[in-house]
Amino acid sequence: MTYLKIDLGCGSCKKEGTIGLDIFAQPGVDYVLNLETEPLPFPDQSVDYVYSSHCLEHLTNPTKLFAEISRVCVDGAKLEIWTPYAWENSAFIIDHKLFFNEDHYLHMCVWFVDFWEKILNARWLLKEFTYIVEADILVELYQSKISLDKAIRYYKGVVKEFCVNIEVKRGYKGETIQPKKFFAVQRFGERYLIPSKNSKNIKENELNEAIEWLSAQQ
Repeated sequence: MTYLKIDLGCGSCKKEGTIGLDIFAQPGVDYVLNLETEPLPFPDQSVDYVYSSHCLEHLTNPTKLFAEISRVCVDGAKLEIWTPYAWENSAFIIDHKLFFNEDHYLHMCVWFVDFWEKILNARWLLKEFTYIVEADILVELYQSKISLDKAIRYYKGVVKEFCVNIEVKRGYKGETIQPKKFFAVQRFGERYLIPSKNSKNIKENELNEAIEWLSAQQ
């Protein structure tokens, strides 16, 4: 059986090989509808790939859309969602209503999976984050000897946009998956793994030293 591939909020630059959906009629749009309020015009379990680029940030609440995505997706369907990164100035331009960061997806796919499985009628397995970091920023971080993992966690203006890769699973009983993190200079460029340091594994004496030093600063 041949399944569908769809592009949500495609605008005039629909991804090749997909069916385009958008709120405005324009070249490349196959279905005109409001993604936030209207159901997707596809049968249950008929889609095996969902792509969306810089669309979700224009919605007030994508929960209903997420449930619709689950409805139309087959078991094992892949989701590729791109949005501006929350801690970057372009995330706040006019008409952007949501400011996406990792926690939106970790909440659904890692932290509160039982709650979200009832809403989505499926488990969403968060496989990967990909961060687009422009070349001049990478060079500056290197010159300052600041790791990218640290920069993403604590600094603004580092990541231009980011992507989540998710797999839709039905009846999943396996372990909760922790996503891997990658970076690239451009969206379709080579990706590199981001080594991640678990900053939560600290020793009690380190915490006490930090508190003592920070509380003594004037």
